[in-house]
Amino acid sequence: MTTFVHPASWDEYTAALDWARSTSERIADATSKPEEMPRGARYYLTNDFQSGFGVAQDGTLIGLFSTVKGRGTDLVWTAVLHKGASKLDCFDGFLPDYYKQFGFVETERAANWTPGEPDVVFMALTV
Repeated sequence: MTTFVHPASWDEYTAALDWARSTSERIADATSKPEEMPRGARYYLTNDFQSGFGVAQDGTLIGLFSTVKGRGTDLVWTAVLHKGASKLDCFDGFLPDYYKQFGFVETERAANWTPGEPDVVFMALTV
């Protein structure tokens, strides 16, 4: 399955992310609030607006989400192979192991700012 994305404005992306977060607790737990997304990043959405991601100026993959089951893998590959994503941060749990399949390795770990919540794991592509 190939997932096509198109460039999106910050307003388009954050509206789609806000909708996705309101429909899925898992997406809400794994992504930042729309208003926290940096305005200087490049954003991409699928034609149905149910999936998307951003790539910050420093190559950080941000705000990857999808309400369509099974689409995440294509989105990550698209971000890495075609949109310049080379690092990311995520919460410990499912996501670090998920991102390892794309060549990301843990580079740093920090305690969550909310006591009792999962650590923040920083990852980068291996060369």
